[in-house]
Amino acid sequence: QYKVVMFDFYGVLYSSLTLTMSKVELDHGLPKHFLVHLFMSSNPDTPASKMIHGNITYTEFLPLFEKQVTAASVAQGIQLPETFNVSDFFNDCFDYLKPNQLLLDAISNLQEAGYKVCFLGNVALIDGPAGNRFTRMKMYLRFTCDYNFESCQIGLARPNPKFYLYALDKMNVKPSEVISVEALEDLAKLACSLGIKGIADDDQPGVLKKLSGLTGIDFKKLSRPVACHADSVTHCHFTTTSGIKLHFVEKGNGPAVILCHGFPEFWYSWRYQIPFLARLGYRAIALDQRGYGDSDKPPNIEDYSMKHLSQDVIDLMDTLNIPQAVLIGHDWGSDVVWRTTLHFPDRIKAVASLNLGYEPAHPQYDLIQLLQPDPRQFDYMLYFQDEGIADAEFDKNVDRSLRYIYSDMTPKNTSGIVLNTAGVRERGGLLAGLPEELPKCPFMSDKEFAYYVENYTKNGFHAPLNWYRNLTRNWQLDVSIGRNKIYQPALMVTAEYDNVLLPEATKGMEEYVPNLTRDNLPCGHWTQAECPAELNRVLSKWLPKVSPV
Repeated sequence: QYKVVMFDFYGVLYSSLTLTMSKVELDHGLPKHFLVHLFMSSNPDTPASKMIHGNITYTEFLPLFEKQVTAASVAQGIQLPETFNVSDFFNDCFDYLKPNQLLLDAISNLQEAGYKVCFLGNVALIDGPAGNRFTRMKMYLRFTCDYNFESCQIGLARPNPKFYLYALDKMNVKPSEVISVEALEDLAKLACSLGIKGIADDDQPGVLKKLSGLTGIDFKKLSRPVACHADSVTHCHFTTTSGIKLHFVEKGNGPAVILCHGFPEFWYSWRYQIPFLARLGYRAIALDQRGYGDSDKPPNIEDYSMKHLSQDVIDLMDTLNIPQAVLIGHDWGSDVVWRTTLHFPDRIKAVASLNLGYEPAHPQYDLIQLLQPDPRQFDYMLYFQDEGIADAEFDKNVDRSLRYIYSDMTPKNTSGIVLNTAGVRERGGLLAGLPEELPKCPFMSDKEFAYYVENYTKNGFHAPLNWYRNLTRNWQLDVSIGRNKIYQPALMVTAEYDNVLLPEATKGMEEYVPNLTRDNLPCGHWTQAECPAELNRVLSKWLPKVSPV
């Protein structure tokens, strides 16, 4: 029955502006609703109305509203506090305003079910420093939603019914095909009078319950968040101090969060986190680490040692003039972020790892020596040591290789094909004995998987596999440092069904990483793609504590 769901900005996707103003009025010792009534006046000639319609900016609004407030206080016999000024009042309001995360999450649920989503609201042209957070939020909504209608851009504002009619015309839908989620009951009634299904409620769960009744969607189940693609991020290159050129993508502004992928991946493995981090107010930077993606692939095995890999991260920070950053890694990328934090503690603000825990170097034996007596699920690492063997096996049929490597490790897998990294040398290769036709990757779309296949068909597996051929060099570097504790705030996200990097392997990390926060997600090895919404929620709780926006 319905095709489009429209969301109001204030009071639905964002905190209610009127409720926030009422609270701040009390904080400033003002009579209840004094400023709210002035601001919300239906008179089209008021400064607030002109700002909402885009006739003036926030900077121009402030002195005009100050004059209006002064005149109204005199007329009503209200004594304004001596220190009161309009600019401070609205700055305090802005500090209270927050995104409504439950409803923002619902956008993905709706789009996954086939609905178009529209952001429609009375929004002002808030320029200057105060506008930064609103601009960031609107950018995220423009990226996420299918349609966007802002009063300040089209010169129409609610309760003028022409605002709705304008949106209906631009979306080419009938009123009966639209649900409008409103902050106020009066606006819901106005929408209904136009033939739109208008709904409103006092809280987010109430709104979602009504939406669920109309759409049949279970909003308690987290849907996959919006992913970025190659054409929706900024692509850059820089030259490291070792003389190779590395590629990275970025999105957003604010405190830097550097994302380091694992094997066999590239920057695209963070596609669900990049736009989310940008919306939270961070500068998300995803690196194609050396040997991967569009970065250089130097010829020598020793070019892929941890000495170079951790220096690459610092070189990236130096190039972008970033004094300190938060590092987040997965798989091999986790080893990079742990070791970079250990080697360059003055440059790392906080560190997070997916799947791979931190373990200090053994004082006497490198990892190869420790694994050889009983490698178990790490036998693949020993298989990777001989140059050219695993490389040739994977390059022979990239599609088949990646289907097996990205296989589902969770109990939901009923195909009988599960990545087995034990006994690889004995059976003659990672893919030995498998059927030619393997199941599709269950946590990637065909288009996403094809992007991985295209990338590895072009670049091959040789350079990424060279990382595994530096385990002894990496151990020697760690031992030479003499330090083995990480004191930065750290996050360890284990994966319940990862059959290679087992969650229990991270037990006891607190001895070496004392400022550790933990979480566990119900997924296999490919955490960012298998549980993207759940991971984003974990990051949204941890990041503001360790790197406030």
